Amino acid sequence: AYTVQGPWAIEALTADGVNVTVNPIPSAGGETAAPFVGVQGFYLSSQSENALLAQEFLTNYLATPEAQKALYEADPRIPAWSELAEEVSSDPIIGGFVASSQNGVPMPSIPEMGSVWDLWNAAQVQIIGGADPVSTWNQMVADVEAAIG
Repeated sequence: AYTVQGPWAIEALTADGVNVTVNPIPSAGGETAAPFVGVQGFYLSSQSENALLAQEFLTNYLATPEAQKALYEADPRIPAWSELAEEVSSDPIIGGFVASSQNGVPMPSIPEMGSVWDLWNAAQVQIIGGADPVSTWNQMVADVEAAIG
């Protein structure tokens, strides 16, 4: 049994001591799978009343290896800081996600991605529940195409 998930699911999947292994997404149609990858970031609003203080905080506090490691420890997602990503890859679960991301493509930064994930998750639940994988997946693809126009 398997599921297609990302680093956000680590805590839930391992909470009850479940033995989890992370593998790259298998090939589809003979082509190398290219999972979506993304990063979390901080933005400084042009409307900020304290732009100088905010910039100081972002560049001299958050943009340090120590702060990036603290963020990782609070929520173990793959750090964008390359050296830290390499360091935490010694954890086999994180290492699996890092390896899988090597073939990844940037996730589109569009509001329609909410519809994509809703439809994708519903299709996964149906397939896990016994629905025909091919017809369920094809219907999900058609629904996604209709949703994002």
